Amino acid sequence: MLGFYIGKCTCIVKFSFLALVAFCCIYSGVGIGFSCFLATLLHEGSHLLAMQFFGVLPEKAELSIMGCRVEIGGYSQLNDKQQSLISLAGPCGNLLTALFVWAVGSYNSFVGINLAMCVAHSLPIEPLDGGLALHYILRSHFRKDKAEIVSRVLSSLFLLPLSVVGYYLLLQTKYNFSLLALSLYLTAYLLFGKDYSQP
Repeated sequence: MLGFYIGKCTCIVKFSFLALVAFCCIYSGVGIGFSCFLATLLHEGSHLLAMQFFGVLPEKAELSIMGCRVEIGGYSQLNDKQQSLISLAGPCGNLLTALFVWAVGSYNSFVGINLAMCVAHSLPIEPLDGGLALHYILRSHFRKDKAEIVSRVLSSLFLLPLSVVGYYLLLQTKYNFSLLALSLYLTAYLLFGKDYSQP
């Protein structure tokens, strides 16, 4: 476990996340692994910047294989629109980074990784950022329990074709199981409840 401070925020990088980065380095090479690590930091940093923009000061940010869990200090009154914007800030950060690197004339693996992270997290499936944003939007129009049901139904409808594509990709490549693994994780989330990894 690695701990450090950014202002008054305690930042913790857990072993599980470092193990994931190490696996990426072994599986895809050091360059890809470092690009994934940097894209993840940009993604989570975009969430934190959005929180600061709305006046929410995080006391603790914990990065693990499950994502980034943020603990907010004191009392905060964020409305559903603000919550949805904070959720979408991560994918937007990756998209803007990819466009900037591409605009300066360098289309490389870092651009592709940021685009892939943007697309994946924008999917309307909880607990991905797109799914959380959709949940907050639904919650602003329906009762909390009804919003929860609609959100899970929509997540399941989008998850089914994602699982099929992941399985097909594994059959075709014989080694690329990343999309299928993501589908299994999201399925477990929908079946067994929240992992509190938001935003």
